[in-house]
Amino acid sequence: MPELDLVVIGGGVSGITAAAHARRAGRVVTLLEAGERLGGCCHTWRPCDDYWLELGAHTAYNSYGALLALNPDPAFGNLIARAKVGYHFIEDGRPSSPFARLGFLEAARYLPFGLGRGKSGIDVETWFTALLGPGNWRRLLAPAFAAVLSQPAGPYPAEWLFKRKQRVKAAPRKFTHAGGLQGWLAELASGLDVRLGRTVQGLAVAADGVRLSLADGELTAREVAIAVPLDIAARMLGDVVPELAARLGATPMAECDTHAVVLPAAAVRLPPLAGLIGADDDYYSAVSRDYLPHPHWRGFAFHFKPGRLDTGGRRAAIARVLGCAVADFAHETSKVNRLPALTPASVTLAGQLRAALAGTPVRLVGNYLNGLSLGDSAHYAAQGG
Repeated sequence: MPELDLVVIGGGVSGITAAAHARRAGRVVTLLEAGERLGGCCHTWRPCDDYWLELGAHTAYNSYGALLALNPDPAFGNLIARAKVGYHFIEDGRPSSPFARLGFLEAARYLPFGLGRGKSGIDVETWFTALLGPGNWRRLLAPAFAAVLSQPAGPYPAEWLFKRKQRVKAAPRKFTHAGGLQGWLAELASGLDVRLGRTVQGLAVAADGVRLSLADGELTAREVAIAVPLDIAARMLGDVVPELAARLGATPMAECDTHAVVLPAAAVRLPPLAGLIGADDDYYSAVSRDYLPHPHWRGFAFHFKPGRLDTGGRRAAIARVLGCAVADFAHETSKVNRLPALTPASVTLAGQLRAALAGTPVRLVGNYLNGLSLGDSAHYAAQGG
């Protein structure tokens, strides 16, 4: 008999959601995380005692029902509403509204013919170009969506970019947490059997469940849920669904070079804003912490397009955009963020993987199976993959 009931591999949004919902359903859950922290793409950096800045995902919404269902406070008093600041482009060194880039006459010509068009099998560039015109795509939508996805947005599946979702009206429309998004996820994981620093090297389906090979031995479980990055998941599935695993592994990963700075508020030339859209600059987006203002500090996480600038170039670019000197940076850090580069073919593959795994003790959850947002990942994980 297997020694464990349900093992969830991966402590990001998908893994925590899958584990917490399964525990609510009466399962005995063990969550294995290879790293030394929970959160995955939610990475809250704390450069000083009373200030934090998000290095990965930045925003949560009250449409994230699968996550909000796990919130320990049903009145959502632990969540902090974000201040109403917006995203801007930079024009001549000053913030400019995205609407200034919208060609209304072009949109009026295209909109009547694009409305009602289906999104199935169509990428984002094709769908929105037909809806609002190629000029509006190039000037406004392409850089704006790239800022959201931290990668070129054109090939992304149109049906996964925006979905109609029910909102939990008692929760703030946009929110964070006193501990940042990583702190919120850790709170949602409270009470789970979490084992950090446990790397699963492989798994094999057995007659009575699944055998997991770890660096320090082996575990057996009745069922396993894989909630790790796409390329790692593909390797784990190699002996379970080899052909589909190979196709999953062929999906490219998109990277961005994130460089974050915290500096005295008086040193920043820009007014309070949620963030900047990079357009033709070397960054996809620069996301601020101004939605939760601090009396002394301002922080910005710049998500740079990969391979364009070295560390010195990124620091100089940040200083230029913020209107400050590099010497004003009181704290800074950098990391590489990785996300799957999805296409309409990813939608088809996700359905095939779900069908192929339905008769096995292996489930697959992750942000490559339902869309990249935290809410999409959590919804899929809560449904059981």
